[in-house]
Amino acid sequence: MTHPAPDRLWNRSFLLWWLGSAQSALGTALAGIATSFLVLHQTGSAGKMGVNLALALLPGLLSPVFGTLVDRLPLKIPLILGNVLRGALQLTVGLLALRGPVPLELIYAASFLTGLIGAFYSPAAVGVTPRLVPRAQLQRATGLMQGSTQVMQLAGLVGGGALIGVLGSAPALLIDGSGFLIFAALTALVQLPTRGAAPQGERFWTAFRAGFDYARRSPLTLGLPVLTFFLNAAFAPMEMLMPARMTALGAGAQGFGLFFGLLLGGLAAGSFGMAALGDRVDARRLSAPAFAALGVTVLLLSLTQTPAQMYALAFVMGLVNAALNLSISMIFQKRVDPAYYGRVGSLLGMVSTAGMPLAMLLLAPVADHVTVSAVFAVAGTLTLLAAAGWHALLVRDRAAPALLAAQG
Repeated sequence: MTHPAPDRLWNRSFLLWWLGSAQSALGTALAGIATSFLVLHQTGSAGKMGVNLALALLPGLLSPVFGTLVDRLPLKIPLILGNVLRGALQLTVGLLALRGPVPLELIYAASFLTGLIGAFYSPAAVGVTPRLVPRAQLQRATGLMQGSTQVMQLAGLVGGGALIGVLGSAPALLIDGSGFLIFAALTALVQLPTRGAAPQGERFWTAFRAGFDYARRSPLTLGLPVLTFFLNAAFAPMEMLMPARMTALGAGAQGFGLFFGLLLGGLAAGSFGMAALGDRVDARRLSAPAFAALGVTVLLLSLTQTPAQMYALAFVMGLVNAALNLSISMIFQKRVDPAYYGRVGSLLGMVSTAGMPLAMLLLAPVADHVTVSAVFAVAGTLTLLAAAGWHALLVRDRAAPALLAAQG
């Protein structure tokens, strides 16, 4: 069935997608904590928790393959199927956990499969919002989507530990599994404008290579994955070194949680603020200053002497990161032909996902031999250099913000 293009922001389909994404983000945050505690309680091993996390992230390397497939399918198939399968996996593990210990191999398999399904789902989800709202409202819609997701993630992280402490891991997994199924039902009610079909007779690997060729046509689409790589890599020192830093400052685990709570709070506030401003802010021009501000904030972390200083910078970092994330989303949505959303979006996701673990691997050999301040100083400097490189790409790209397909 052909559906007309939307003519206003708060249309029925966008509202369903927005609500479904928000409750799914809450359930996913709960499930992440629940699975970690389930592994920890059954094995007592932090290392096995790390293996479980790695298995969930590993399938992300296959995202470009799935992105090619997504661009060749009706969009609702990966969206609904992905939610149904992830829901079934979470419900299965949750029900088994209610009955007693779950075999570790089964938890590992469920985590890997959940990551694999997510690698199929994410390239489809990245192209939904631009199809549900008028182009003039796209920036507001993107800010609203990001802000609500971050608020729900914060609620899941803050409330997840307390919920699991009272009810246990199994009920949290059941809540998450039910949330995925609800999201699948809501997605079935979303009306998506019909998109163009893949070229008739085009082979899969030909389409796969076409995605990479398309990304190379513009400095911006080529530079976006590099930008997101450095964005995630900039957070690696905080993930690795913040526990030790907070312990040294006397704030301990509570300070660690407060730091990341304020970071998420800043992300949410920044996203909703960008949504309120709408097109009064040029997201493309904002990207380089926001990137540079992120580098300055990381540099300032190297100079902090008290937890209060770090808390203030955490909130500022969240605000800056919200502006940068929205800029990345807007450049992607306005510069990429929707026929390539799956392929280019999956490439973006794969490279950005690799940023943090690779940075952690590089940091691991020296983390115990240099000061935390020195690591933050180096990370901030590298981020500033990357911001300068991104600014150079923006200067080089003189084209108007139109679809690449329209450029011939």
